[in-house]
Amino acid sequence: MQHALEIEPHFAAIAPARRWAHDLLSEAGIEGETLNVMILLVSEVVTNAVAHAVPPVSLVIDVDDERARVEVRDCARDLPIIKHPPPTQPGGRGVALVDMLATRWGVAYDELDGQLKSVWFEVAR
Repeated sequence: MQHALEIEPHFAAIAPARRWAHDLLSEAGIEGETLNVMILLVSEVVTNAVAHAVPPVSLVIDVDDERARVEVRDCARDLPIIKHPPPTQPGGRGVALVDMLATRWGVAYDELDGQLKSVWFEVAR
């Protein structure tokens, strides 16, 4: 079943989105290390969306027997880029973490509304 949460484009929205995702994923039976990875990646994609997105922004979670899928939807045209910042740089590792820890990830555009972009990732159960 798919669940969605509208996110205000403010950094204060990150922690509530993370808690919402944690509760939803826990209720769906995701636990342990898989849950920890999912919440870390939710934090990364929501942070990127809040920092770079064009509203409206939404967090969508869909869990089935095989995988848990997270999407962040917005109207920004910029694609996520895997960066390799130096150790002294405080940020810039979010997409690299998604690339390393997710089973799959990508970017999709709504076929009906070419403005709506979805950055998604999946973690196998």
